[in-house]
Amino acid sequence: MARPEKTDPVPVCLDADVLGEIGLLHLVLPEAAVEEVRRNLSAKLPEAVPLFEEFLRAVPVTTHRPTLRDRDRARELADPKDVPILAAAIGSGARLLVTHNVRHFRSGEGVRVVRPRTLIEEARAWMGSFGRPRG
Repeated sequence: MARPEKTDPVPVCLDADVLGEIGLLHLVLPEAAVEEVRRNLSAKLPEAVPLFEEFLRAVPVTTHRPTLRDRDRARELADPKDVPILAAAIGSGARLLVTHNVRHFRSGEGVRVVRPRTLIEEARAWMGSFGRPRG
């Protein structure tokens, strides 16, 4: 498959067995990340801003604004500019923070920092265990 341009969405088709499992994940978006995407789209791809806003309305996500306490808990575990991201993960009760920038974070405060590939691999193993007898 040819690699798409950075701004081109990757077409993905979901079979029924995968589509039904999407609801097993509760997506939390840090408010800082949502604002960063809005700024970047406005500057680089303004025609995509309405699509992003539609995505936020259509997909079951929670946008989380971290408290000062959340930020204090995250301060020692993230690069300074990324504290709001980890703080949102901590404050929302997320168990995973999924990022390509794993070097900017350390796991802690109940949040494990993983790459997208790790999330997919672990979700596949977790979902594959449904229906198996527990031993």
